[in-house]
Amino acid sequence: MPVRAPALLLLAVLAGCQSSNPYTASRLPYPLPPEDPATARQADPGSYPPATRDFGQYRHWQWAEEVDEVLAGIVSAELDRRGLRPASAQNPATLSLRVSQRSATRQRQVYDDPYLGAGLGYYHHRYGYWGGMPYYPLVRTVTYRVEEVQLEFFDARSGEAVWQAAGEAEHTGRGAAADTLRRAVRRALDGFPQP
Repeated sequence: MPVRAPALLLLAVLAGCQSSNPYTASRLPYPLPPEDPATARQADPGSYPPATRDFGQYRHWQWAEEVDEVLAGIVSAELDRRGLRPASAQNPATLSLRVSQRSATRQRQVYDDPYLGAGLGYYHHRYGYWGGMPYYPLVRTVTYRVEEVQLEFFDARSGEAVWQAAGEAEHTGRGAAADTLRRAVRRALDGFPQP
C-alpha cells in the first residue's frame, strides 16, 4: 500500500504534463529577400556586435594633453614594458593618450576580536568551563589615502575611443608617492590587450 500512493501521484503528475504542444511546424516558406539590392546589403548596425579591434595596429602613442612630469614618466615606462613606444618623426602616433590622476581619502571599518581564552576541558585538576570574558567586538574606523589614475586611449587618426581603464593604489605610509602612482598605473594597464 505505501508504494501505491507515490506511484499514483507520479502518474497523475505525468498525465497533467500531457498537453498539446502550442508550437506547431508551419509549411509556409521563408520570406523573400528584398527586391532592391541596396536594401538587401544594408545591415542594421545595432543588430550586430561591434567588430573586434586589432590592437596590433597600435604601436606608437602620443599625449592628448599636458601631463604632470612624474606621472608622465611612470605611464611612459609602463607602456614601454607593454611594447608601446612614444611617437617620433619616423613613427607617427597611432594612439592618443589622456591621463587623469587624483588623490582621495577613504574610510573603512575594521573589526577587532578581543576574545580572551575560554574553553571547555581539563584545567587546574578539574574538568569543565574555565576562563572567558564577555565577547564585545571592537569596531574602529580607519582613514587612508589612495591615488586614482584613469587612462583613456583614442585612435590618433579618427579620434574614436579605443580603450579605457582606471586603477587605484593605497598609500602604504612607507616609500614615496611615486611608488603608489606606479602601482595604480600598473593596475590600470593590467587589462590592456597585447599589441
